[in-house]
Amino acid sequence: MALLARQLYFEAVKVGDELPPLVKPPVDRTQIARYAGASGDFNPLYVDEHLAKNAGFPSAHAPGMLVMGFIGELVVDWLRGARLRRYAARFIKIVWPGDVITLRGRVVDRRFEGNGVYAVDIEVWAENQRGELVLKGLVTAQLYYSADDDARQRAGHPPLVVTPEEEAARLAKLSRAQPAKKPEPRAPPPPPRAMPPPPPRAAPSTRPAPAPARPAPLTPARPAPAAPSRPAAAVAPARPGAPQQPRPPAPVRPAARDTAKPARAAPGKAARAAPAKTRPAAKPRPAPRTVPKAKPAARASRPRPGSKPTGKKRR
Repeated sequence: MALLARQLYFEAVKVGDELPPLVKPPVDRTQIARYAGASGDFNPLYVDEHLAKNAGFPSAHAPGMLVMGFIGELVVDWLRGARLRRYAARFIKIVWPGDVITLRGRVVDRRFEGNGVYAVDIEVWAENQRGELVLKGLVTAQLYYSADDDARQRAGHPPLVVTPEEEAARLAKLSRAQPAKKPEPRAPPPPPRAMPPPPPRAAPSTRPAPAPARPAPLTPARPAPAAPSRPAAAVAPARPGAPQQPRPPAPVRPAARDTAKPARAAPGKAARAAPAKTRPAAKPRPAPRTVPKAKPAARASRPRPGSKPTGKKRR
C-alpha cells in the first residue's frame, strides 16, 4: 500500500498548532434534504416548512449532525491518514438555511500512551457568519511517530517505541547539530559627547559692600485750591405783564496763590518737611437781596346788602 502524500506524524505535531479554517458555502434546503435522506433522519422539522412554523420555529432548520460532518471533514483533511479514535460534540445553536459555517481547530494535548501508541487531542468548534458559536467538540486521533514507524507497522513489524526522555534527547541533539546563527554585528555606539568645562568661579572680594543709599526726603504735595462755587443768577420778579430779564452774576475774586516755599533739607541729614502754609479760599459773596413781589391789584368791592348801585366802580 502506497503511503499518502504529506503524511502527518506525531513528531511534527506540537501543542498549540491550529488547523487551517474551513469555510463552507451557505447551507441550502437541498443539502438539508439530501443529508436527512443519507442519514435516515426524516424529521419533518428539517423538510416541512409549515410544520416547523406551527411548532414555533421561524422556518425549517438543518440537522445538528450536518455540522458534525463538516467538523469531521476538517479533521480528516488535516490528519492525512491518521486514525480517528474518538469524536464528541455539543450542539449550541441551530443552523438555519442560508448560514455560512466556519470550522476551526487547535491541538490541546500530545501524549505518549505506551507500547508505541501516540495520540493527540484536538479541540474543534464551528461558527456562523455572525461569529456565534454553533458547535463545540473534542477529537482524539492516533498517529505514527515517524515515517520509520509507519513503514514498520505496515510491513507487519511491531511499532517503534519512543519515550518522552528519548524524544527530548533527540531534540536536544538536533538543536546542537544545527549551526548556531551568528548574531548580526551591531554598529558601535557613538562616543559620549564631551561636556564643556564649568566656568571658573570668581574669587571672593575682601572689600566691604557699599552702604545702601538713603531715600530722598518726600515733600508734601500742595493741596489743590478749591474751586469757588458760582451762585446762580438771581432773577428779580418782574411786575405782572413785564418781561423778565436776568441779572448778571456777581464777579468772583480769584483765590490767593500759595507763596509758601518748602524748606530745604540740610545736606547729609533727612530734614523733616514743614507743611506749607496756605491761605483759605475766598468765601463766595452772598447773593443780592431780591425785591419783594408786587401786591396784586385790589378786587372790586361787592355792594353791601340793602345799598343801591350807584353805577360807579369803586377803585
